[in-house]
Amino acid sequence: MADPMASLTVRLDAPSNLRWSGTFPVEVRDCARLVLTARGVSGGKLEVPAGRYFVTAMLPNGQQASVDDIVDLKAGEDREVRVSVTDLDFPVPLQNVTTLGDSVREFARPVTQYFTSHNVAILKGNWLAARIAPNPAPLLREPTARSSLEIRFADTGEGRASWLEISGSGKSIYIAVPVDQGRSTTVQWELNSRTEELKLRFDFNEGELNSFFDFIRSDQAREARAIGQSIIAQSERYMTDRTQSPLRAILGAYVLLRADELDGMNLWTGNLVNWCGWSPDALALRIEYLARAGDHEEALKLLLKVPNCGTPWFRSGVGYLEKRAKLYVAVAATKRSSLQIGQADLDRITRIATVFGELAAALDMAHSTSVFRMPPVA
Repeated sequence: MADPMASLTVRLDAPSNLRWSGTFPVEVRDCARLVLTARGVSGGKLEVPAGRYFVTAMLPNGQQASVDDIVDLKAGEDREVRVSVTDLDFPVPLQNVTTLGDSVREFARPVTQYFTSHNVAILKGNWLAARIAPNPAPLLREPTARSSLEIRFADTGEGRASWLEISGSGKSIYIAVPVDQGRSTTVQWELNSRTEELKLRFDFNEGELNSFFDFIRSDQAREARAIGQSIIAQSERYMTDRTQSPLRAILGAYVLLRADELDGMNLWTGNLVNWCGWSPDALALRIEYLARAGDHEEALKLLLKVPNCGTPWFRSGVGYLEKRAKLYVAVAATKRSSLQIGQADLDRITRIATVFGELAAALDMAHSTSVFRMPPVA
């Protein structure tokens, strides 16, 4: 006979004016043996056997918060408890030192007059297409002397030009700045001129997105998966509620693909392409899902469109596209290949594979976002 069940919802009293807010992973453990009974996210309903439980929530920096008292659940009970985090350290938002437009207008002298060995610019245009297409559109560079910027979605040409270029002696660093639809991203960077170590900080000016990104960045995979699963479970809400974060949905798909959790991903990645055509990562996620599901014909068709969409903002997307492009070039070269591909498309895929091979080799693996160290793009 099954144990009599109860329901538990855990909510966090998280501050609304700091960097993190929204959904956090929670764990419910038997209070006697501390054995894990259920895992989920704050705000979601957990079904557990009647009993006495120790309830905790995890923050992106590894801190734990717990319910003050043991939670005693009776059979059939539907209970809500609150976790206080007032005694934990929540980071403050990054300072919005300036806007993208302000930084360009205020730049009146060469960067060298600021006694730095590096020149910094906002790169505008699709520089991936410039590396692949025979007659690319010109790229524009808007110099800045700042080390902190707020880049708005409206300033980025539908999200495709949000890159920083730091150029030095013969080699440049290209930094992706993911920007959510209708929002802005504050980015701060610090480059050590001696060691070339790059420090990056992002604030997406949205608490739920910030906390999810920080779980991923701090390599808390289990906790990030719990949030990713909750996003997929709320897919209908994401389709109808325009206040939701598309960039958070994209991150959720990356987390679940990394764990090879494909349930629901066909609809989800298809919707991402439809909703988020401004994001190069939406296409990378869809291609990777289709390839894993065995639909290589459709994945190949979408791969041909990658140069028009730009370089993924996240490192995983670059790796996915590199591996798939190389695979399809190799398969197409065999006589028994079932892939239907003409010579022009084969030439294009070959070029895509070559360029993404170069990009993958240039990735700075210290960052979860795309950071490349390579010669100037154009």
